[in-house]
Amino acid sequence: MFGQPDEALRHPLAFVRANLGQGKTKFAETIRLHGRALGCNLGTTRSTIFKWERGDHTPDDITQCVIADMLKVPDSARTSVPWPYWLPAWENLSIAAPWNRTATLESLTQLAESASMDRRGFLGTGGAALAGIGAQWAAADSAVAAATTGDTVTPATVDRMSERVESLRAMEQETGGGDYLDSARADLRLIARMLDNGRYTEATGQRLYALAAEVCCLLGWMSYDASLHTSAQQHYTAALRSARTAGDDALGAHTLCFMATQAANQREQRAAVSLMDTAETVRARVPAVMRASVAAHQTTVYSKAGETRRAAEALNRAFDALDRADTSDTPGYLAWFGESQLLSTEGRFLLLSGQARQATEALERSVTQAAPRDRAVRYGTLALAYQQTGDLDGALDATHRAADLIEKGIHSQRSVERLQEVSRAFAPHRDESRVKEASERIAVLAA
Repeated sequence: MFGQPDEALRHPLAFVRANLGQGKTKFAETIRLHGRALGCNLGTTRSTIFKWERGDHTPDDITQCVIADMLKVPDSARTSVPWPYWLPAWENLSIAAPWNRTATLESLTQLAESASMDRRGFLGTGGAALAGIGAQWAAADSAVAAATTGDTVTPATVDRMSERVESLRAMEQETGGGDYLDSARADLRLIARMLDNGRYTEATGQRLYALAAEVCCLLGWMSYDASLHTSAQQHYTAALRSARTAGDDALGAHTLCFMATQAANQREQRAAVSLMDTAETVRARVPAVMRASVAAHQTTVYSKAGETRRAAEALNRAFDALDRADTSDTPGYLAWFGESQLLSTEGRFLLLSGQARQATEALERSVTQAAPRDRAVRYGTLALAYQQTGDLDGALDATHRAADLIEKGIHSQRSVERLQEVSRAFAPHRDESRVKEASERIAVLAA
């Protein structure tokens, strides 16, 4: 129904194999032969490769040495980071480029003109490098200069572009972002050309860079929702650069929240915490609704990092800030954030901290207020909560409600992946006919 993109590569090792043109069996044989040449007798098989790529096992030190030598990875690079981050599968997201207007425009133009589709299910940058992106954003200066050549870009033109982006965001919330990636890329191309070729005042230029940041962040979210994680990172990084150039702290913090959530869900917990700590540095300069959003994302990131106390404190701050928020002060890109989202955050926190019964109450309230795309994901989370309380009937009902939404047109890979979690959690009841039926339905959706 709606599964992985064609040729999706869910692990860096799979990407390395694809570049070599080798399947699991051939790659295992290549490792054995190279190990033999180095004096190491390895028992690597197709099954071994499968387990490495699934994340169940990690190669031992000797095998990693053989693989590194085979791929010509220097020993210093292999020992500086853990498996699998030393594999030659990561992309340079222009981290080393200066944080100035010229580099920002170059990154926007490159993304806007790129026709390639990300086929990877893993992050393009991890560890300290990922955390460093946030630190660079915090330290950079904003700088927009008036442009004096090209066709005039008027405030009315920017208003109309803003309306296009708002319309796109509304459609994405209904059915998921995968269907609208091309439309968002077209908008980014248009904005980048205005910035590069247009004539505008400093104020209009500032608005254009802020709008480019919004579109890049939206593209990052759409890519993340479709499990295109490297593409999501590229767009989030460009959004951070553009927000900094525009001098928009709230939009920068918003982007950091999304980057941190993606990192946490990809097991980059330390980097995720660092990104959220960076977002916290602008607390005094953003509206209350943004402070609530930052605290909510901190709750999620701290929970996944096992920092339950910090997560609980952040959740309390989120509810307090939301109570103080003035809805007229809410930027358009944050219109989705409110009580429903915060209840979902509370439910996930309670679930991760072993309070499944309380989690079901928060998640049930959250689901009824959610947009269709979010509802599909949250029903999956609710099913997991019901399973943990021993309520199999409730879990099956929530599962089928999520599946109904996906079958009716919700194109969100996250919702499918959440149901796959549910299917795995059904394992103790796999012999029951109604569980078999639900699991088969999930398998069809993921195919």
